[in-house]
Formats: sequence, C-alpha cells, structure tokens
Amino acid sequence: MSSVRSDVDFEGALPGRDATAARGAEAATNGTTAFVRLLGERRDKPRAKEQEVLDVATAYFLKHGYQGASINAMARSSGISKESIYRYFSSKKQLFEAVMCRELADYGNLLTRLSSTLSTMELRDALVMIAETVLDVATTDRCLQLRRLVFEEARNSPDVGQHYYQIGPEHAYAVLENLFTQHHADFLFETSVMSRHFIALIAWRIMLERECAVRPTPNKQQVREWAEASVGDFMKAFVRTR
Repeated sequence: MSSVRSDVDFEGALPGRDATAARGAEAATNGTTAFVRLLGERRDKPRAKEQEVLDVATAYFLKHGYQGASINAMARSSGISKESIYRYFSSKKQLFEAVMCRELADYGNLLTRLSSTLSTMELRDALVMIAETVLDVATTDRCLQLRRLVFEEARNSPDVGQHYYQIGPEHAYAVLENLFTQHHADFLFETSVMSRHFIALIAWRIMLERECAVRPTPNKQQVREWAEASVGDFMKAFVRTR
C-alpha cells in the first residue's frame, strides 16, 4: 500500500481549544445542550423500553432523514405506540437529540477506554491503535449517515453540532494530546497542533472518498494498512529523528 498524503491545513480550518471551550461553556446554558448531556450521562443504565424506542428511531432517521421523519409514521411502521415514544421524548427534535447523544456517548466511551491502554505502548503502536479505532467507526455507512444527520440538524440547532464536536472530534484530540505529552519525542509542533494534523492525515482523504462513493467500506485489514501507512507518514513529517 502506498503512503497516504494529505495537504489539508487542519489547524487553520478549526477553532482553537480555548475558543471551543468558551463556546461550549456558553452553549451549556442552553436547555437543549443540558438535555443532551443529561442523556449522555444516563446511557450507562438505559431503560429497556426507552432503548427500544431509540433503536427504532435511529433506524427511522437513518432511512428517512430528520426532515422526512414523523413521530406518527415512526410509530405506525415500528409497532410502537405514540404514547410509548412521548413517554420519554416530548418532540421529534428531542428524540433526534437522544439518538445522536447515544451514538456519541458510545464513541466517547470507546475513546476513554482506549486512552487508558495507550500509556504503556510505544508511540507508533499507540498511534496505529488510535487510527484503527477512529477509522473502524468513522468509515462505516452507519457513521457517515449519522454525521450527515448531525450536520443537517446543526444548521437549525447549533448546539447539536457543538455537542457532536466536543464529544467526538474534540475528545479524540484530547486523547492524542495526552499521548503526545506522555511521550517525550522531539515533536515539531505543539501537541494541540499535532493532534489535529494527525486526525487530518489519517481521516481526511479516506472520509472524502467514502462520502463521494469512490471507496467502499474498508475491511479490517484495509483499515490496518491505511492506519500503518498514515502513521508512518506522520512520524516522518512531524517527529524529528535524532
């Protein structure tokens, strides 16, 4: 497999961590954001019926999109009564936010578990593991569909997009920054810049190809090869050799 290249100035295209944190703090006063975060906190102990409603809603939103979905149609097609849906969620918007939150919470928990295993690994091996973990999730049809739904709804409800950014990309950056801090390699940039360039290098091209239907869903071996090639390029470009 040939080396993977990316010419994206990812750092310049994204806000700094301080600015993002400030916006996140401001958004936290918004009722929707507070609700989304509350749902994320209680995902560890879901109620069975609520979980069933979320399973049905996830499949329905993925098939019909947010604008094309309705609670009435969702209930009719799934066999779940409207009363069961409204028992947990007062509107389509609230149900959609809960669906997104569950997906994000699962991804966030995956990154948290991964972070705890990286400190004892060599830097290259740890970066390959991170790349594989991110790409195993991000390149699936399901994840691509969910991202599109988030981006669509974020135009009307910015706090949904902000929460996605904080618990998704921003969480991955934090895991990488912590890893770079633990390893005393001779880096060419600050850890915050390095983390953004790393995600851009491993994900930008393959995600674009997936979104444009140029590349089918990669299998485990293909993800592994892509991760190893990307990490090799990253080490050559951003880590000084002594």
